[in-house]
Amino acid sequence: MMKKLLFLVLFMATAMLGQAQVSKMIGLWNTYDDKTGDLRSTVKIYEEKGKFEAVIITLYEKDANGKYQVMKAPYAKEFEGVVGTHLFKEMKTDGDHLKGKIYDPESTKTYNGKVSYKAKTDELSVRGSLDKAGLLGRSQIWKRKK
Repeated sequence: MMKKLLFLVLFMATAMLGQAQVSKMIGLWNTYDDKTGDLRSTVKIYEEKGKFEAVIITLYEKDANGKYQVMKAPYAKEFEGVVGTHLFKEMKTDGDHLKGKIYDPESTKTYNGKVSYKAKTDELSVRGSLDKAGLLGRSQIWKRKK
């Protein structure tokens, strides 16, 4: 009986810790270009009916002085329709991370996705992969918008 109780307590503590990590993912996050490292967009992550959604709310470009500024409509042809795009689909809590589908607006493809919160740096590790195990894919680091 004592072993069962101990197991139940450990299980509940682990589940609560995982949920706490996932709840820290809610908010605004900056994304960066894979090749140049330039600031690309701000994404809003929120929870709705037990699933997590992410939507692009802002795009950025560099001005003549090399400083980032909000890109304003009308957008260049390659950026038309990007603001408002939903990046997460069917993302659900899986322990201390999210799993589901991630949409890449650049390739217009949907991939298996995993999102993990890095507490030490207050960053997200966002991985899209061809396989469910996450072996064939690429990762990005998103930084919390300050």
